[in-house]
Amino acid sequence: MRTANPTHSLTAEEKLLGMDQRITRRDFCNAGLLAAGAILLETAAPLRLLARNEPWDGYGGVGDYATSHGNTADVVRAAHQIRDGLFDNPPAGAIDTGEVFDCVVIGGGMSGLSAAYHFKKANESATCLVIENHPIFGGESKQNEFIVRGQRLIGPQGANEFDIPIDPKEDGYELYRELGVPRSFSYQNWDAQLGRLDFDRTNYGFQIWLDSPSFGFFFDSPWSASKAAKKSEPRPLGSGPSDPAMQGPLAYARGSESFHPSAGRWIKDLWGKRLQDSPYPEKIRSDFLTWRFGTERRERPGDFERWLDSMTYKDYLEKFLRLDPAVTGYADPIMAAAVGLGCDVISAYAAYQIGMPGFQCFSKQPARPLPPDEVPSHTWHMFPGGNTGFARYFVKALIPAAISGRHTLEDILNGRVNFGALDLRGRDMRIRLGATAVRVEHEGTPERARQVNVTYTRYGKIYRLKARGVVMAGGGWSTRRVVRDLPDEYQNAYRQFHHSPMLVVNVAVTQWRFLFKLGITAARWFKGFGFSCNLRRQMLVGRYRPRLHPDLPNVVTFYVPFYYPGLDIAEQGARGQTELLSTSYREYERQIRKQMLLLFARSGFDPRRDIAGIILNRWGHAFVDPQPGFYFGRDGQAAPRDIIRRPFGRIAFAHSELVGHQYWLGAIGEGRRAATQLLS
Repeated sequence: MRTANPTHSLTAEEKLLGMDQRITRRDFCNAGLLAAGAILLETAAPLRLLARNEPWDGYGGVGDYATSHGNTADVVRAAHQIRDGLFDNPPAGAIDTGEVFDCVVIGGGMSGLSAAYHFKKANESATCLVIENHPIFGGESKQNEFIVRGQRLIGPQGANEFDIPIDPKEDGYELYRELGVPRSFSYQNWDAQLGRLDFDRTNYGFQIWLDSPSFGFFFDSPWSASKAAKKSEPRPLGSGPSDPAMQGPLAYARGSESFHPSAGRWIKDLWGKRLQDSPYPEKIRSDFLTWRFGTERRERPGDFERWLDSMTYKDYLEKFLRLDPAVTGYADPIMAAAVGLGCDVISAYAAYQIGMPGFQCFSKQPARPLPPDEVPSHTWHMFPGGNTGFARYFVKALIPAAISGRHTLEDILNGRVNFGALDLRGRDMRIRLGATAVRVEHEGTPERARQVNVTYTRYGKIYRLKARGVVMAGGGWSTRRVVRDLPDEYQNAYRQFHHSPMLVVNVAVTQWRFLFKLGITAARWFKGFGFSCNLRRQMLVGRYRPRLHPDLPNVVTFYVPFYYPGLDIAEQGARGQTELLSTSYREYERQIRKQMLLLFARSGFDPRRDIAGIILNRWGHAFVDPQPGFYFGRDGQAAPRDIIRRPFGRIAFAHSELVGHQYWLGAIGEGRRAATQLLS
């Protein structure tokens, strides 16, 4: 499917970038309001745009997820109503459904589906309802789908990457067995006759945890003028005057003040060559190598993890290891893409938890990022749509008829969702989509209540039902407003939770020979839109078998964090959310096209010809930002997450953010704990 860009008065630059071409895209005119539901609870800046009544939810791809890419307009409207106090008093006109469930789970993401699964596993005859505010289950574990030149292509909307537990004692081992998740997978073949090229299976590994000459680094800062540096400079492809890449977009780019593709240099195998071709001075190179490969051993402080949680990662790098701030600056977007914000506000324990460099001084094992072809077969996997696969496994286990086909990997990932089977009256397990919980409160005092009243909105109407127990598995930013009788202790704990947004962009390209000419499959840069992108070697699942070849379509994925070093942690999150909300689709499209032209014009990239579709996934509260003290508390006080983990009357809390570093097995564990608390 290809849709035309609505007519705008395009500048010469926008025409160069191909914004007048017919592609699969979505357009917000001037609104750009694909926002994260409860952002409007915190951020006032975009509210003036709500009155414009402009199309928020345009093209979102094909398939089951076409109407649910990122957060949706209906969620924003409902959150706006909560913020404005519309539900501060029980609404008199609420429709009583007459339903009473043993368990109601608020939130159909990974932790919510886990809570429902473990509740039903412990009591098969119990009744359970999942209330999910988006058009489809999964939370941030959803996917985008394109059709390009007859080829179906899939990219992640958010969460991706998983490991296969191999030890029966490992977390998740038994769950994989119960759900029937395979322990081995097939991936696209790469024709060795085309030359050696490594691919990350995920959209994260190449950033720091894997290493390969196929990962490129684009430097646009001034280069050393020494003869040695000049001699080692890689010669950019397409630099000859007769090269076809010099015609069209690159020729225009050279004459435009907005584009300077010739000002930068690509370096491959940056870390393998120990930064010898980089523009960094020798002292900074030495600090980078200490950070990444240092072998000096240090005595491990007592209560090591709590010690790390007493400082930011920036303080750990610059004050403890005494590394140059350039190292911190390099790590900032990697941290932000994995944990939410940069090194200056995030706990050093969070960096340690996700395997950031710099901690090998406390380990007996030398630091060595693995090449992709050396990664053990049980680690670093990714379903075509990211962790979408696990959400679908849970739903298939809970409601077998909800996804067509058998209980196999092929059918669970490729089968269509039977939306009509999700919420059938009389069934003991149900999932209600498009429903936003606005009031949750005990019927009577929490200590003596036998039931909880749950009020929600759906399709413009207000409903009320009852539950014997409730699991709050949405985000803490909304839970603290929706649970109306929440004690001060919980409210104070929630005030210590800070959140930041993430923009995930999937760009469908008609071919990727521009990357092949550079000899890379993943890119990192230091100025402009985002900081990295890559294309994956995709998992092959049943009839989903796209071919991997430079002249065939593929998906280039950007994970774009929002971080502002030097600002207060709360201010950084609010500023990022405002930027995400107030930037139009058209402006993001322009930035994406411009960045790709700057990076790849010399190797033949033409945005007018090569871009087939763009989908934005805006997640306004993608991450909790674990500041120092988040994990173990400060000044003798309990960690805020430990307070929230305590059940309150007949309500338990299962936020994935309670883990700090949000990952799918952590979310599963929070859901399992909350379900167990209700059962007991």
